[in-house]
Amino acid sequence: MRMRALMRPLLILSAAALGGAARAPARGQAPGVQCAKCHANRDFIAGKGRLGQPDSMLYVPDTTLEHTAHASLTCAACHRGYDAGYPHHASQIVVPCRTCHEQAGNDWDASIHAANAATKGDAPSCVACHGNHRIYSAKDPRSPTYPLNVAGMCGRCHGDARIIGRYFTGPDKLQARIATVQFPKSVHGTALTDAGLIVSATCSDCHGAHKILPADSAASSVNRANIPATCGRCHAGIAQVFDASAHSPTYPRTPGASAAKKDRPVCSDCHSAHAIVRADQPRWLLGVVAECGSCHEREYETYFETYHGQVTQLGFGLVAKCSDCHTAHDMRSVTDPKSTVYATNLTATCGRCHAGANAGFVKYYAHPDPTNLGKYPRLFWPWAFMTGLLVSVMAFFALHTALWLMRSFIEYRRARQRAHGSKP
Repeated sequence: MRMRALMRPLLILSAAALGGAARAPARGQAPGVQCAKCHANRDFIAGKGRLGQPDSMLYVPDTTLEHTAHASLTCAACHRGYDAGYPHHASQIVVPCRTCHEQAGNDWDASIHAANAATKGDAPSCVACHGNHRIYSAKDPRSPTYPLNVAGMCGRCHGDARIIGRYFTGPDKLQARIATVQFPKSVHGTALTDAGLIVSATCSDCHGAHKILPADSAASSVNRANIPATCGRCHAGIAQVFDASAHSPTYPRTPGASAAKKDRPVCSDCHSAHAIVRADQPRWLLGVVAECGSCHEREYETYFETYHGQVTQLGFGLVAKCSDCHTAHDMRSVTDPKSTVYATNLTATCGRCHAGANAGFVKYYAHPDPTNLGKYPRLFWPWAFMTGLLVSVMAFFALHTALWLMRSFIEYRRARQRAHGSKP
């Protein structure tokens, strides 16, 4: 204890001398503390980490900020009051990032991450995504927010079994649970990883960079009502076509259709959210009919009554699918003169595959429904006749078989009686 008491003044004098040395400005610099005098000295910072912070977090040499987005800043720009030298005091603070990045801070405050950070504490903050000292521009390949790195950065949490098990267990959270598995295999993911196309969509392009909200929030970029606009930021031409199609909420409804907007599909209904494949891939060509059929159930059933549908069932992708006749995004009601299946446009539509198609050729029934007398009378009467004939024949033979069995049973009983009566 006596030795410790004797050493205390020496430690204070040493710290004061170190602090004074730290204040000495380098040539060409304005007067101020030289933080690297301490934070580039591994021996000095040893054992000074606190609140679970490793000592290495305090090791910040002068070169740390070189070539970063904060290269022009001094340490005291973020660490207010620390330019008074060592030892540091409780009144000295680290200013929040929003001090400079106000809009990003406001967006994060409104996000699901901020709400979670306030209650659970396991959501990412600025430092978790951008780093603490080596913060680079999003255009710099070294940055976690560089397009090629974003999916991996988000995947650190969204691919964590602990996070998934805690927050994404409900049946409506399936997309969130499998996002990190599906995205790398999607057209967007392979464009990033295989082709290195930084213009391809990554997590922040669809979900936002800071104002990330759950899909059931009306303000979320991935809310069902906002998905066409979100996808349209990249696919502008397709979005313009889609907005004028029968799937658009503003398109006039056909008589008898449901008035609910939710029954009109958006991009993710047909293309999915994270497992999007190229539209020229066999997987897509064979699956697109089922995609359309999930809403257009009767048309789906009748399609497979045709040559096109039967060949599709055999696994061939070259015959006409829904999008070949109705187009992929500009589908319209058959009563719309701009529709590819409007009466006067059918010759051109069929002619894209069948050269020389004429007025007689386009009388082909793409979705024959023989039970519909009003729309297909030529199919209904033969169908009704053959159905009636089949039912009557089957009924006749069923009755004949029943009577035959009854007669056989009666003859069997009589034979038994005669056999018993003949015994002595």
